[in-house]
Amino acid sequence: MPEFMEFQLCFDEAGREIEILDVTRIGENEYRIEETPVFRPDLSLGDIIKVKEERGVYYYVETVRKSDYVKMVRLLSREAAQSPVLASFRKQVLKCGGKWETVFGGVLIIHVPKVAEQSLKAELDKITRAYGI
Repeated sequence: MPEFMEFQLCFDEAGREIEILDVTRIGENEYRIEETPVFRPDLSLGDIIKVKEERGVYYYVETVRKSDYVKMVRLLSREAAQSPVLASFRKQVLKCGGKWETVFGGVLIIHVPKVAEQSLKAELDKITRAYGI
C-alpha cells in the first residue's frame, strides 16, 4: 500500500498560492490528492494531478484524472458539528466507502461514491435543516 507524503503544492509561478497537502505518488510527477485542497474548489480528494518540482516546492501543472467521488460541502453550526446525529452520519459515509473531513471547525466536506450520493445527500440535508442551517 502506498504511503502518504506531505508536500507544499503551489498553484502560481510567483509562489503566492501554496497549500500543504497529503498525497500519494502514482507515477512520474503524478500524485493522488488524499485530502481536500481548501482554497481550490476545482480540485478534490482523489484527483490525480501532474506537478513539477523545484527546490522542494511542487507546482501544480494539470489535473490528469478527476476523482470518482462526489463532493458535498456544508457549513455547520457548532451544535450540529458536535451532534451525535452527525457522528452517526459520518459512520454511514465510511460504511458506503466514502470519506469525510472537517476544516476550520465547521466546514464539513464529504466525498462519496456516486451510487451513494442521493441517499447521503438527502440525509445530510435533513441534518442541516434540523439544526437550522
